[in-house]
Amino acid sequence: MFSSPAVRQKTAVLLDGGFVYYRFAHTLKRRMVATDVPPLAQGLLDPRAEELFRIYFYDCAPFDGKTTHPVSGKSLNLRATATYHDNSAFQETLAQTEQIALRRGELAFRGWSLSHRATQDLIESGPRALTKDDVEMNFTQKGIDMRIGLDVAWLSIKRIVERIVLCTGDRDFVPAMKLARREGVQVVLATLGATPHRTLLEHADFVRTGMAVASHDLVPTTLD
Repeated sequence: MFSSPAVRQKTAVLLDGGFVYYRFAHTLKRRMVATDVPPLAQGLLDPRAEELFRIYFYDCAPFDGKTTHPVSGKSLNLRATATYHDNSAFQETLAQTEQIALRRGELAFRGWSLSHRATQDLIESGPRALTKDDVEMNFTQKGIDMRIGLDVAWLSIKRIVERIVLCTGDRDFVPAMKLARREGVQVVLATLGATPHRTLLEHADFVRTGMAVASHDLVPTTLD
């Protein structure tokens, strides 16, 4: 008589876009594209024990405003830039991909500041005239943390899933992780090779490191 296979746990994968972009570029040395997201999420699952429910990807809509460069005085229409076009195409592709829910926050423009490189150069070499490359735009994300927290709460309280894989390095999500665990949902912290803060480790049931995207740029993932 054959024994029935173990039932895999229904699992949601939540990807903090800003964190994922940075870790992807740092680890694989290339820009992430929309087709990387499904295999990235699947690579964070344990296929022996988990079944994907849905991938949630959190990202800010690209900024489409206008501003004036403080050094050159040139008017800039960010909606006409290649960056805006690429980010918009990335999000539109994700929004139409099976088993992916795109959650969009907002980017708030906070003005211009000296770049780190220019600051170091001025400290080391002394005063000089600024060039257009010495300054950079500052943006603040709005609404991303709230959306992740709400999804964790909904998935947990409604018992939509049995496990949540949370891919982030932000300690602000500790309260959401604690809520999920109180509701009986297991929390997996995915670090993508980063060193997580101890408070994230304290409130995770399992920790997974590394990332697997495609056969040509494979970085081993450590499963529980």
